[in-house]
Amino acid sequence: MKTSHDEGGGFRDRVTARIDSLSPRERAVTDFLLNHPSEAVTASAAELASLTGTSDATVVRTARSLGYSGLRELKRSVLDMLTARRDPALVLDQRLERLGGAKVFDQVLADSADLLRRLPDVLDGRAFDAAVRLIEDAERVVVYGIGPASATARYLAVELGRMGRRCVAVEATGFRLADDLLGIGGGDAVVVLAPLRLFREIEALLARAEEVGAPVAVVTEALGPALRDRVRAVLSTPPSTSGAASENFASWLVAHAITMELAARDRSGSVAARQRLNRLRREIAGTEIDTDVVAADRMDDGAPPPP
Repeated sequence: MKTSHDEGGGFRDRVTARIDSLSPRERAVTDFLLNHPSEAVTASAAELASLTGTSDATVVRTARSLGYSGLRELKRSVLDMLTARRDPALVLDQRLERLGGAKVFDQVLADSADLLRRLPDVLDGRAFDAAVRLIEDAERVVVYGIGPASATARYLAVELGRMGRRCVAVEATGFRLADDLLGIGGGDAVVVLAPLRLFREIEALLARAEEVGAPVAVVTEALGPALRDRVRAVLSTPPSTSGAASENFASWLVAHAITMELAARDRSGSVAARQRLNRLRREIAGTEIDTDVVAADRMDDGAPPPP
């Protein structure tokens, strides 16, 4: 299923194979291309040089170091990578092809670690702060995700609720979504988990939020350029579909970081909310539900634990 531009390997494969031979300035170019492919494919050599803090010559030299005839062919390969990630079957097929003889778990772990390494370079700290502020100031938070992204949406909603914040996870599609959209008001903040695709439901949600004046933050891998002018904050994550890491891995990390940041800003309130949660759990269970922790210095190798 390779295209003609992949005869020497896809873009990510070429970078991986040649990474040790690239100069630091060439690595700066490849890092930008990997982390911002949508912007890269429309940029000129001069623009890429400005964005990477290098020179036109370095950009062209990087293309040739990766085995391309020039910048034009390199950008076609990056475009192929962008096009492929919109086809789930092709993404899976290419992921399996790249595994070769490697152990699946080892490759998933390595690619997930690489995704984590690249996240700070892609995620805008100011956008993260803006997203936290809009959640902090909201009367209620609406978190939306479709398919696998709905799991991250539910996680974020549960964690925010456990901190004492009014929050609801929405994952409806089609006509069922209209009821949820009807309930969104100007006092709400909306968080959208949309790694790769701009579904019509997301378009409808953004339109409703704009209509009522609800601020929106989007966590996305691919939709930043399309949505940046329509939302309050875009939390960009690194491209994932060219490796074995889950497209939802980075989104989950961002969601978790949001909850931790909010908890840190209101430590006493967050701890008190967890204490109320534990009290309610005990009332439901009718007994203590946590296992006692036994100090190591109270036990020896042959002694049973205390009653």
